[in-house]
Amino acid sequence: PFEAALDADVRIGFERTIEQDIAFGIRQQIDIGCKALSPAINDPYTAVQAIDHLAVVCCDLAVRPLGTKIITGPAGRGRVVIPENNFADYIFFIGGLFGRYGSSDLVVMLALLRLFETVVEVLPPGSARLAVIERAAVEALADAERSIPRPPSLQRVRAAVKSLRIKINARSELKP
Repeated sequence: PFEAALDADVRIGFERTIEQDIAFGIRQQIDIGCKALSPAINDPYTAVQAIDHLAVVCCDLAVRPLGTKIITGPAGRGRVVIPENNFADYIFFIGGLFGRYGSSDLVVMLALLRLFETVVEVLPPGSARLAVIERAAVEALADAERSIPRPPSLQRVRAAVKSLRIKINARSELKP
């Protein structure tokens, strides 16, 4: 019975699909954004659009249970382990790649920080995931400080991170 149920729910195919693998869809959006940032294309607004689409996905992920799943058999013992990404994996994957390829572009970095801010707004007060967003914002700032040559642009990124950290701290202190 357990094996039959598992066979009915497991599909093995040649290609990954967005419906079965959210990380695949996220990767596609990141690829679009990062390729748009390449010197040959130099289209930061396409990267911003990709980040805006990812903000919607991240807000949905922010309020879902994530991570490895264990399917148990009739005796209650683990029978199948399905490794999956946790919330931090998704946030640091997105932030890390845009930080690497888009850190010298003000509009891209501000869009990334807006993504983080949008996620903060949907997280429940006191959520442990707020600390993930704060670490990602600090890493984004470090990327920008290494890459943005114009002081006024860098100051805008610093101000956005400061504002975001204030919002994170306010939501962290709220009782759930």
